[in-house]
Amino acid sequence: MRYFAGLIAFGFAATSLSVAPGLPTDTHTSDFGCVGFFGGASAVLVGPDLILTAKHVSGLSVNFPGLGTFSAINGTVREHPTDDLKLFRINTGSITLSNYAQINTASVAANTGVTMVGFGGSGSVNLAGTGYDIYIGAGTRRKASAIVEGKVYVEEPGVLKLHSLYAPLRSNGQGALVGGDSGGGWFLNDGSARPQLVGINSWIGTFGTYNSNFTFSNDPNNFFASGAADLSAYNGWLVQNGASVVPEPGTLTALAVGSLLAIRRRRRTS
Repeated sequence: MRYFAGLIAFGFAATSLSVAPGLPTDTHTSDFGCVGFFGGASAVLVGPDLILTAKHVSGLSVNFPGLGTFSAINGTVREHPTDDLKLFRINTGSITLSNYAQINTASVAANTGVTMVGFGGSGSVNLAGTGYDIYIGAGTRRKASAIVEGKVYVEEPGVLKLHSLYAPLRSNGQGALVGGDSGGGWFLNDGSARPQLVGINSWIGTFGTYNSNFTFSNDPNNFFASGAADLSAYNGWLVQNGASVVPEPGTLTALAVGSLLAIRRRRRTS
């Protein structure tokens, strides 16, 4: 795993995260109804009444387009003691929510394809074809494809700690997180009937000597990337706080044991 420490520059976007590329005419994608709009950002339904999101996102209710708005239940919030994750329960009343995602804590291998999902602003490729221009407002649930190239531990004292998956932006059509969608999810493209959640949207950043957000790079060491909580690193905390995960904890021995955080960092390997 790569390790990054030492803040060079960071910023808090006016909103949280979303997914590019997109169009102003986009409507809510219907195949990830488990992702709701929360606190100007996003959250994922991971049980009939259980929500998983990023700790730095705050709100009083979650809206699932076409289903309704559900209030957070006081006293149910469980924040990770150090890292950017949070669980809480919602009051569903007489409604049974069956569209929840399955948390999958199997280790995600390098070069795994995922689908990023979230609400917020978006954009399209610029005229030069070198990256994305972000100009579309927040509030629409979008999805985009990305490739996980590895794992990174992010540590910015007083700002962010997180075991992360990261997905560099290499070419037009690949997904990137943008202002408007922290707390949304990364899902496996495995054809499961229930969406398999492996990451929670958390940050964007530039690696190595790269200093340009939302631009394409094929350099293996210098690039812009999006990052999500690597849920395989949080199996114990998730189970302890009432979440259901797969694989079951007993089977893990066979496996390798609303604001957007914008980070620029030097690369160091270990």
